[in-house]
Amino acid sequence: MVNVTVFGAGKEVGRSGFEVKGANTKLLLDYGVLVKEERPSFPLSTSPKGLNGIIISHAHLDHSGIAPLFYTSESPPIYMANITKQLTDILIRDLLHLSSYYIPFEALELKTMIESSTDIREGTYKMGQAQVTFQSSGHIPGSVNSLVDLEGKNIWYSGDINTIDTALLKRADPKLPELDMAIIESTVEHTPREECEKKLVETANEVVEGRGVALIPAFSVGRSQEILCILQKNRFKYDITIDGMSRTATKMIAGRPEELRDPKLIRDAMARSNWIQGQRDRNRALSKPGVIISSSGMLSGGASTRYMEKIKNRSNDAVILVSYQVPGTPGRILMDEGKYGPPGELKKAKCRVEWVDFSSHCGKSGLMQIVKGLKGNPKVLCVHGEAASCTDFASRIKEETGLDAYAPSIGETFTV
Repeated sequence: MVNVTVFGAGKEVGRSGFEVKGANTKLLLDYGVLVKEERPSFPLSTSPKGLNGIIISHAHLDHSGIAPLFYTSESPPIYMANITKQLTDILIRDLLHLSSYYIPFEALELKTMIESSTDIREGTYKMGQAQVTFQSSGHIPGSVNSLVDLEGKNIWYSGDINTIDTALLKRADPKLPELDMAIIESTVEHTPREECEKKLVETANEVVEGRGVALIPAFSVGRSQEILCILQKNRFKYDITIDGMSRTATKMIAGRPEELRDPKLIRDAMARSNWIQGQRDRNRALSKPGVIISSSGMLSGGASTRYMEKIKNRSNDAVILVSYQVPGTPGRILMDEGKYGPPGELKKAKCRVEWVDFSSHCGKSGLMQIVKGLKGNPKVLCVHGEAASCTDFASRIKEETGLDAYAPSIGETFTV
């Protein structure tokens, strides 16, 4: 028998982590952090001793951010794509910079983890008594979904998965055998991609042609590059400025053309963009019409907050939110209430505020298509979504497929 325990991402978005444990083999599927305004939250823990492999599905902090914790006393094997290793390194370093008081490891443990990692590509790897097969998940560069074959049981973990083509990446098309369990994310339905791209470009044009600045806070890994490619392919003719960690991540990702759907598109976009090198460049970007793409995507830190402080009281300017906004973050408060500022000092923003429902995840209908295509009679764990979304998805799966589907809480264990 194989036990699967939900360490994180049960009825919540963030801190993904799942333990897969057989008689002689123990694996971790992701080990992320949930970044909040007050303090970050971590998944449940396990001993690094006897850990045959940590699998990092992709670089985003909610899947990778707390993994260095296992390297304070041991050096368990860890597996991730090479670009994931590079991006994880810069993202966790930034997490340490912003939240070091609450993080139970230091840069040394991160360095040990990176040096301990095995680069993966699509294919099969042996970890203890398990065979683990990776396929691209179409979410961000380097992202994978994982099929664990352990003790005759097949357990598939979607990670974050996207089955439509985007400007940046090709879609995922997982090929799977009969399964005993599927662990799948539970995102909500999304606006069609074509509508999102049209709204983004039209809004940016309106703001700039009205002599304003359009700030686009975006996740540094994946979303910033996607927005850059969309503007380029739609022949956006005005100034584009790139700042924050989006700069480093964009250069890293452009340096891995094999990961990208159209490497020339991002190279051309980079060549015509302005790259911030200091405060003088920021002042210049704020003084003339144009688009500014900068992390962080939820206005919870990074260079985007510096721009927001300047444009919040300028009615000609706009902030265009293009990422999921976690409840309680400055971006979500701005989106829902039109207010921005430190806790207890929120004030109505005078700038235009727009939200475009971009996602690098499948929507509910796409996820349901995946589930309906699963072979065998697997248990389905609906995770990595807000509580209502997980519960609703599990109910729909039971109703439409007859499969046993669950919206598990953190700490629940399932046996296959």
